[in-house]
Amino acid sequence: MQSKRPFLYLIVSHYPFGFAEPFLQDELKIIAKQFEKIYLILPERNANSEKKIHSFVPENAQIIEFNIATSGFQKLFTLFNWFSEAWILERAFIKTYYGQKNDLFHLKTLLGFQAKAMVFANEMELLFKIHNHPKDKIVLYSYWFSYFASGMAILRDRYPQIRAVTRVHGWDCFYYVSPGNYLPLRPWTISKLDSTNPISESGVNHLKMKLKGIPTEKIKCYHLGIEDLNEPIEVKKTKGRLRILSIAFIRPVKRIDRIIKAIEKINHSEIEWIHIGASFTNDNSIEKKAEDLIRNKSNVSFLFLGDKSKEFIYDFLKNRNADILLCTSESEGIPVSMMEAMGHGMPVLSLNVGGVSEIVEDEFNGSLMSANSDAETIAAFLIRWADMDQVEYYKFSQNAYKTYQNKYRAKENHLQFFNEVLNIE
Repeated sequence: MQSKRPFLYLIVSHYPFGFAEPFLQDELKIIAKQFEKIYLILPERNANSEKKIHSFVPENAQIIEFNIATSGFQKLFTLFNWFSEAWILERAFIKTYYGQKNDLFHLKTLLGFQAKAMVFANEMELLFKIHNHPKDKIVLYSYWFSYFASGMAILRDRYPQIRAVTRVHGWDCFYYVSPGNYLPLRPWTISKLDSTNPISESGVNHLKMKLKGIPTEKIKCYHLGIEDLNEPIEVKKTKGRLRILSIAFIRPVKRIDRIIKAIEKINHSEIEWIHIGASFTNDNSIEKKAEDLIRNKSNVSFLFLGDKSKEFIYDFLKNRNADILLCTSESEGIPVSMMEAMGHGMPVLSLNVGGVSEIVEDEFNGSLMSANSDAETIAAFLIRWADMDQVEYYKFSQNAYKTYQNKYRAKENHLQFFNEVLNIE
């Protein structure tokens, strides 16, 4: 199978540097062979301070780094867009469907976002001239609905023959996570792109609710997936003991502090907690809070492992060094970490946010907690799982693996995305 459009420009944030987008690896392994040439575009060179390649790079791929930065003059220059189709539509949505005022906050956000989108579009146009590919043979694919996606919309105005699509995850999908409950230029960008693809049905529903009047056929869910995994062996669960794993970047939206506060309230069950993931800003306040609140509890042990490769995480899961995956984030699409855990037969406990309920089925493959669950509520769930015996736990484990098999296998999901979204004339 070969693409009808053989040249793929895939816009990412960090991949393949660092550990920020490890879930893209499985998709690339499947779709890379369908294209003649892939260009991995990283718009902001300075965001990739660690230049070590940690993830798979296809033989037919070339890494291209821009250095997108905008000056105050460039931001002011974008004021000329005030009477453009995009800004007129945006102001209308802010006032009506968003129920907000067109104030200084929205203006500053729009100026910065639009300026970056324009610089990105201009950099891409220069790249097109260098490569000289026929425009009807090009696919632009943004992995995030960031200013990259709006830059692609600008390019679609210039070159209608180009195909342009974007995925949408969590922070770039759900308005309520962003400052001011606002995400800029969504209506115009979606109307210009060929396809906008949240990774969860919850994301699709949220966008359709916020963006009334925008063609809904352009918004469709395509799940991510992970590589084929063999059925895991039966794992022994010790009653009265719970080994907890959490995987997340340490930042406020992930609410790792709730895990600490919940564990602090557990006095009798034996708790082992391991966290994988670090802070982008080298902030160690979460580690300090854990030291202050739970280090001296005789029934608790914990360890922060920092960023780890996908291979490390898979080995950890395969060896079943934890009983459950715990997620306390205030916003998610459908976390790949949950797919990976279930693919290894590990149940998941999570707050019911975003698209989580599409993968975690309460009392089947894990537990769903209310989105606003406090530390006491989370602690009660953890104690319940600590007290679970081997027979009951094994049923959850089997169901977790079945969920992965039925819904989140990479080959099926990513080939469907390729055939229905990328491989179109």
